[in-house]
Amino acid sequence: MNALTQPIVAGQPLAKSQHDLHNARSLLDATLRFVRQQSKTTDDPFVISRFGDVHIRIEVAAALLERAQEFLNRHEDDSEISVAIAESHLASAQALSTVSDAEFELTGQRTVLQGSLHDPLRWKLHLIGNFRLNGIRPVKFE
Repeated sequence: MNALTQPIVAGQPLAKSQHDLHNARSLLDATLRFVRQQSKTTDDPFVISRFGDVHIRIEVAAALLERAQEFLNRHEDDSEISVAIAESHLASAQALSTVSDAEFELTGQRTVLQGSLHDPLRWKLHLIGNFRLNGIRPVKFE
């Protein structure tokens, strides 16, 4: 079982990442099916590159999710766990945003997805950067 196939357990620190990653994968699959049905667009270099970009972002998010889960399982330093969780949340949210944008660009449609207005991503970047640059330890799991 990997980050793309593990069950989502609400209340877990990585549930948001798992949820976003699951939605990103599902949306990518739906977009692939739609574009494949439009046979004249499958040879377009932009379309091909866009799918490559989306795929890589999902894979990076999955790797960061697995890394954060390993940190949690090994009971690493709380600051390292918080940063790993923030990295996972950020990467999975960005992967979902990227695939959503690609869906709109390639199909003209946009699937409505739950947002994270209560959890702004810029603060994840701040938490990660402040820890890596200044050694400021996060207060708790994000």
